[in-house]
Amino acid sequence: MKKILIISTGGTISQVHTETGIAISNEKSFKGDVFADNLNRLKREFNIDVIDSKTILNKDSSNIVPTDWEKIINTIIEEYNNYTAFIVTHGTNTMGYTCSAVSFAIGNVGKPIAFTGAQISYGMPGTDAIINLENTLRVIACDDCKLAGVCCVFGSKVITGTRVKKQNEFEYDAFKTFGRQLDVARIGNSIVYNETALEKHLSFLGSRSKQKDELIVKNKFDTNIVCLTEFPRIESNLL
Repeated sequence: MKKILIISTGGTISQVHTETGIAISNEKSFKGDVFADNLNRLKREFNIDVIDSKTILNKDSSNIVPTDWEKIINTIIEEYNNYTAFIVTHGTNTMGYTCSAVSFAIGNVGKPIAFTGAQISYGMPGTDAIINLENTLRVIACDDCKLAGVCCVFGSKVITGTRVKKQNEFEYDAFKTFGRQLDVARIGNSIVYNETALEKHLSFLGSRSKQKDELIVKNKFDTNIVCLTEFPRIESNLL
């Protein structure tokens, strides 16, 4: 039985526009008219039994803070036994930080947790909101889904959760895989996995828990941290 929970946190994908073109947040976007017709269509196409949604935040992602990460993590944990996969819709500016935080907070996830969003709001010309949501469902709701753990599905890429880096504001492929790691998969008229990258992604999950009470959770974040760039003759009192 396929049961998907969409966890909405705000961002461009949840915005609507007024007649004068001003973008406003819409905390009911996944329950109201904005996505309802499309979700019903996708539910039929992918033979999904249930698609539920829950809005837990309604923020521009530039304003997302560690306590919001905790809220996302706790929602996933609370609902873990009730769904086979999760989609987290999120603004693009700090999506990489949230993906990484959730990846490290839940160490042995046995179900897909896919982050996605949009560069252009739904209802605007050229919007990528629906195609990103559709591609996310293609990845996590297919009958032979290979993924578990946290990933980002955006544009034509599937990226492991600890390697998500935003590269531009313009292109539909807004994110790239950070470092020398390869994309887990590429999305086109089919989904093509890089088996080496997929195996590496899955290897970090250890035993993949299917039940809430088996999860290894570390969901508190220490914010007493500063990042310094090392340079020649750096003073020791700065370290």
